Amino acid sequence: MVLSKAASQSDVSVHSTFASRYVRTSLPRFKVPENSIPKEAAYQIINDELMLDGNPRLNLASFVTTWMEPECDKLIMASVNKNYVDMDEYPVTTELQASRPYSKTPPSSSTSAHKSKPNLENLKIPTT
Repeated sequence: MVLSKAASQSDVSVHSTFASRYVRTSLPRFKVPENSIPKEAAYQIINDELMLDGNPRLNLASFVTTWMEPECDKLIMASVNKNYVDMDEYPVTTELQASRPYSKTPPSSSTSAHKSKPNLENLKIPTT
């Protein structure tokens, strides 16, 4: 099965209809345009492209959990701008990772349809 194809003329540019009323010409799809475009148009183009990726909630081929508690979403959004690789700059994150009770034990050999959720209530967060 072939997973790639030759790009047609319609594949190499984004038509202005899908961008914004402020974009009058077609935009290149695989390179940065020569002129700037409004931030709203850039967002719309990128968002539309990302929508073409699979939707995990519609993935019927596997038994995966795609829902999280709203508190998890809030934590992710509050920390999206942190560089977690820099352990010196973010020592609390390093401590959190080291103290996760569910990361130190290997998964059980029995197979189940769903994974157990981590218990965030017992997690001790160091204060500075």
